Amino acid sequence: MRREAVAAGMEAAGLDALCVFYPARVAYLTGFHHIPTERPIALVIGPNAYSVLVVPAVEKEHAESSTAIDKVDVYFEYPGAEHPMEHLTNILAEMSAKPRRTGADHDGYVPHWGYRGPRLSELTGHPPFDAEMIIESLRRVKSAGEIACIQLSCDWAVRAHRRMQAAIKTGKTEIECYTAATDETLFEMLHEMPGWRPRGFDGSGLTSMFVGGSSTAMPHGFVRGHGIQRGDVLVSGAGADIDGYQSELERTMIVGEPTPQQRRAFDAMLELQARAIEVMAPGVPAGEVELATVRLAAELGVGDNLRHHVGHSIGLEGHEAPFLDRGDEAVLEPGMVFTVEPGVYIKEVGGFRHSDTVVITKDGSRVMTDYPRELDDLVITP
Repeated sequence: MRREAVAAGMEAAGLDALCVFYPARVAYLTGFHHIPTERPIALVIGPNAYSVLVVPAVEKEHAESSTAIDKVDVYFEYPGAEHPMEHLTNILAEMSAKPRRTGADHDGYVPHWGYRGPRLSELTGHPPFDAEMIIESLRRVKSAGEIACIQLSCDWAVRAHRRMQAAIKTGKTEIECYTAATDETLFEMLHEMPGWRPRGFDGSGLTSMFVGGSSTAMPHGFVRGHGIQRGDVLVSGAGADIDGYQSELERTMIVGEPTPQQRRAFDAMLELQARAIEVMAPGVPAGEVELATVRLAAELGVGDNLRHHVGHSIGLEGHEAPFLDRGDEAVLEPGMVFTVEPGVYIKEVGGFRHSDTVVITKDGSRVMTDYPRELDDLVITP
């Protein structure tokens, strides 16, 4: 169905063929999830949605068993006596694709792990038509099935986070607090969903962790293992892989009685997130969601403590377009799914950020991550 929609877009654009290199787009159109390496992988879609997936020999059985495509074209290795990209030349010739009527989401394979190779334009003699949005316009609005996967991901994230929050104790390191709790929830997933396996390759399929202390003042702070101490600000993250789809649940927690400074920063953050969710609805420009929070941040006196935009779309990837950013020209539509995560960052006090996964509905928006947001529910008893 998705490839048929892409084929319709190709026909409207006057294309004979479309080459897809970006891994998440390949997965979206075929169900084939893979680890990007130096070995190029490409999907070629031709007339009437005819599809060919080019893979190295190490992926042969994986590709043949996990995809519903017309042909799997296998090369032995990279770089090989014949560069793997030469296979595309042969496939495009078989499709009678003219260079000026060939589209792509990237001019050749996206480099990973030392890959070097010819651009698609060097092989065809003409720059490919930029066909990225033919695919991305479909990915931006999630189907009912995709939303169901994301909702289930949210539900497991909530369960994992509750168990993790209950396990946080002073005197322990961050890893000691969240590892056992995460594993216990992961085992529940395996037991309650027979046959479930993560589709991605970057972890167990379930994440539940947090960063503590002064490092939270950096939006991408790292766990330093300093141990949980009274007065710490903790910023968490939880999510699960459901058929490759992701979600995001983040909370700010405080160990012991919050200081007045911590309360003010927390309250400001919570107001910013509530404003963003309130603004989100069909027809609203994505940039307006951020601008609304920026205006409120100025009123609250925390305008100088923002470090990133309000959020991003989420689906097969943890970060997708469009973005809740003043520079994004997208307009919100029903079925779009975003993280909503404005943060307040104050040196020597900490970072304060909730993130909720939110779906745009026909008359507004709905928060998919059902977890307490108020400070009283997020204070950790030492």
